[in-house]
Amino acid sequence: MRTNPMTAADSGASSFLLLNTKKIVHRLLDWFPDSRSEVVLVSTPAALAASGLDNPDAHFRHVHSVSGFADPSLEEELFQLCCQFGVERILSTGEREVLPAARLRERLGLPGIDVSTATAFRDKFVMKSILADAGLPVAPMRRVDSVAALRDFAAEVGYPAVVKPLDRGGSAGIQVLSDADDLEAVIGGLDAAVWCAPMLAEAWIAGDFYQVNGLMDDGVVVLGQPCYNPYSGWLSVAFHVPNMNGMLPETDPLAARLRAATTQVLAALPTVPGVSAFHAEFFHTPDDQLVLNEIACRAGGGAIVDTHEAVLGVNLHGAGLLGQAGRRVPLHDAPTMPRQGFAHFPPACGVLREIPVRCPLPNVLTYSVSGECGRAYHGAESLGPTVAKMTFTLSTSDVRAELRQIEQWWERNTVWENRTSGVPNGAAWLLQPTRNAKNR
Repeated sequence: MRTNPMTAADSGASSFLLLNTKKIVHRLLDWFPDSRSEVVLVSTPAALAASGLDNPDAHFRHVHSVSGFADPSLEEELFQLCCQFGVERILSTGEREVLPAARLRERLGLPGIDVSTATAFRDKFVMKSILADAGLPVAPMRRVDSVAALRDFAAEVGYPAVVKPLDRGGSAGIQVLSDADDLEAVIGGLDAAVWCAPMLAEAWIAGDFYQVNGLMDDGVVVLGQPCYNPYSGWLSVAFHVPNMNGMLPETDPLAARLRAATTQVLAALPTVPGVSAFHAEFFHTPDDQLVLNEIACRAGGGAIVDTHEAVLGVNLHGAGLLGQAGRRVPLHDAPTMPRQGFAHFPPACGVLREIPVRCPLPNVLTYSVSGECGRAYHGAESLGPTVAKMTFTLSTSDVRAELRQIEQWWERNTVWENRTSGVPNGAAWLLQPTRNAKNR
């Protein structure tokens, strides 16, 4: 599972600007014991409030609250903070912070991920163009900036086809076109503002969905845990099916192949300097190929960080931040706990009438409910919103069967009134995983 274990080392930097949207502010005090003198924290009100710290300002050199990192005008504000506090390294945790951090580094001449490398991990067209040039399998694709270009692409590759923003996360903004009528319906619903920036059009890739989460050091995988997901993120958002993830055992025939495929992808892309978290997504196709969906130079979402820390003994956010700071963390030689998984149950479109308040299934570690019976829900536009969450251990080699059992329990015990699935006409097949028989 690991090669080249990392060892502890001293940092060469003493002042960090840390860009954060995650609810990990309280953990920063463990990872940066001298945070009072060296960490300038730029974070959102929600992340700060979730820290449980009565006065975050007392624990950091400076705390600066922002609504988010999407606004390009924020760069000048952050630049002034860097100058004011003599920042020597810039650290980030989430997807939206990767490019702002890279732009600041280049402007200030600081070490770390530069703009071209950040772009290769954020812009899906750039990413997959690099991989295609290296001979790695990716979906046929095109950058499109008009309705005409989208129609031309669909006519060329056929249906289903996918259109998505180039740089968004959480499966937000993805549209799947089942046929020509669907294409015209989607085009009719797109606001003109959508075309202010190009979008990515891709051919549909059928297959089971997998992830590899872990750490890389100068682009080389040093920790990689393959996982199975019954549904892609888009399927969870579009059809309100559970966002589920389960760690594969080392005996699973795909485990080593997924790790090797991740190694190939990272070797083709620009090298991320030092230690960084990564999150890779693959489709296992009916013809037994592993086709990359996307890869990011940050930790995965959902409960990925929590379950991986429980099993592998390392927090991917913490290790990634320390890596960006020029520091390293020790890694265990083997998992410290049994494999784990999680299930996030998104809101459907309808009125929630019944939801289980506890889960009697074996191996369940945590189960929490946030959904309100009697409330009308309207689905979710991206991964994140839930009505219930669960973590669990995995006790058999058949991860797929264990996750199906959890999904079936949820469906039997949850009642939605006037539920609509949003499945396009004639496209219910999109909900069915391929469940490949090969190499199982």
